[in-house]
Amino acid sequence: MIESDNAYTQAGLELTLGRAVVHEAGEHDSLVHLWWRDNAPEPTLVQVYVNGQLVTTTTHPDQRELWLIVNRSRQNRIELLKVNAEDADHLVQARPDRLQTWNPPINDFVEARLLRDESLPVDTKIEVAVDGQAVATGELWPNDTPRSGFGGLFGLGGFGQDAASGLGLGRGELGFGPLGIDGTAWAWQTRDLPPGPHSVTLTATDQAGQATSPPLTLDEFQVEALPRPATTLNMQSDFTLAWTD
Repeated sequence: MIESDNAYTQAGLELTLGRAVVHEAGEHDSLVHLWWRDNAPEPTLVQVYVNGQLVTTTTHPDQRELWLIVNRSRQNRIELLKVNAEDADHLVQARPDRLQTWNPPINDFVEARLLRDESLPVDTKIEVAVDGQAVATGELWPNDTPRSGFGGLFGLGGFGQDAASGLGLGRGELGFGPLGIDGTAWAWQTRDLPPGPHSVTLTATDQAGQATSPPLTLDEFQVEALPRPATTLNMQSDFTLAWTD
């Protein structure tokens, strides 16, 4: 499918409002009502992104509101991206690179992606250290992730999946690794780091916790602070919205 240049846009989105649901015990800790105004005449569907991740979409061109479940104990970025109603096939394709809400872009999380080295044992674990302190450990090949390869059992399976237990050419993230090692990357992400520079080190270990290869220290990450959301939102007598920054 060929993507047109104007398949995604934010043009016409002049106001977006997210409000916590209020019940007898106070504000709900996760349920948010999202509403927006769109002054563009073209019929569009809308993708909703939370912290850069596509979480839901609208189902009708006239829809201008929906409910979201978010972790309100931390600040979140909620952004909208419109898709022409005639290009509905694009609706499920996440394109966070088309989001222009923050200019310049803001980075409020740290992410590491690692090629799964097929020379390592299948029970290898990856230890993540941030600023010299171990913060997480994960299996390099979890139970739902096959080892990749092209040619292991050539001709036995379908094209690109000719190893009995693995992905192959064209079936994973083609181009991420060497030809034939195009399975999905190992990934880790956190949004709980304070603003400022941070160093991340990845270490491959065996079941005994011993390093099986030299640690890999990534380029320094700079985490930026999000501005605080508006508070004390209320409707005045002339139907004007007022809030405190």
